[in-house]
Amino acid sequence: MKKISMLLMAVSFALQGFTQDIVNLVFVGKDGITEDINKAHSFIVIKKYPDRFQRLDYKMGAPLIRLRNYSDSLLKILHGPFYEYAPDGSISRSGYYANNVKEKTWAYFNDTGKVILQEKYEKGILKETINPDTLPKNPVADNKKYDKVEKEAQFNEGEDDWIRYLSGALDEDVAIKSVKGGKVKVFFVVNTVGACVDIHLSKSVEFVLDEEAIRVIEKSPLWQPAIQNGKKVNAYRIQPIGFVKEED
Repeated sequence: MKKISMLLMAVSFALQGFTQDIVNLVFVGKDGITEDINKAHSFIVIKKYPDRFQRLDYKMGAPLIRLRNYSDSLLKILHGPFYEYAPDGSISRSGYYANNVKEKTWAYFNDTGKVILQEKYEKGILKETINPDTLPKNPVADNKKYDKVEKEAQFNEGEDDWIRYLSGALDEDVAIKSVKGGKVKVFFVVNTVGACVDIHLSKSVEFVLDEEAIRVIEKSPLWQPAIQNGKKVNAYRIQPIGFVKEED
């Protein structure tokens, strides 16, 4: 009963905090959709954005299973980023759909988060398969994302300012309303104007914690962009955010 109570509290908290996006919440049991949370083993969250609808599939009190974006309210036309996660919450696959067909680059990850395979699609047709270990160590194309650059992307005066921002922006009550707490990892890109974009989970823990971690990154003020070869470039970062739940 305690676990169910915690789940109800977490879902309730999330709905209160993110009502502007969430348009539906569906609990799923062994016999399908159920209104009895005690019989549910997973749940589905539907969010509405100005340009799309998003579906998130979660196990109860556990990490994200899958995130999909759609262009229609009936959730029939996949359109936008796609992410899939292993049972421990680590990202296992990412890609992009356009009108129900695979497009752009699809990536497959090992349990440490390293990309082990990439596939490039055009209109649903696989055009190229890439082993990332064979790529040049320092690509120079402007549209690449960098983890090592001449001048790192910087928040205000540096790392200490970034930590202060995160500490001040995070809601301290979130961990209390989670099932067990944990460390969420958020991937994001600091683009050439200093905005945080392409924000998604590198490591999921549970819905309420994932939502809070993503929220604070989305609300981040502008950074100073990274510099490579004298030009502003996109640079990526994976930010761990820990939530400690005190024992009753």
